[in-house]
Amino acid sequence: MASILTPTEAATVLRCEIDDQNMLDLLNQVDAYIENATGWKWTEDEVINVIAKSAARMLLVQWYENPAQLGSESVLSFGLNAVLLQLKAEAVRLRELSELTT
Repeated sequence: MASILTPTEAATVLRCEIDDQNMLDLLNQVDAYIENATGWKWTEDEVINVIAKSAARMLLVQWYENPAQLGSESVLSFGLNAVLLQLKAEAVRLRELSELTT
């Protein structure tokens, strides 16, 4: 299964090796968190939404640098909350479009 961020993209953001196990372990968790927060499976889109990639980068950095924050909503930065809100609105729009075409 593809992730919102490729290992290469994630390693670039974190400035770590592409085979860093901590980074690789976080990729699926980041995807799951963003899906739960927005109600949309961004990894299933043919082209990953750029806002989803931004949110994934922000979340990945936050969790990689401070693993104690993993999964905690109370410590999300204002910027990340704003991006997740934009993604949630985009998910609603995409859901409405898919309902119109089915």
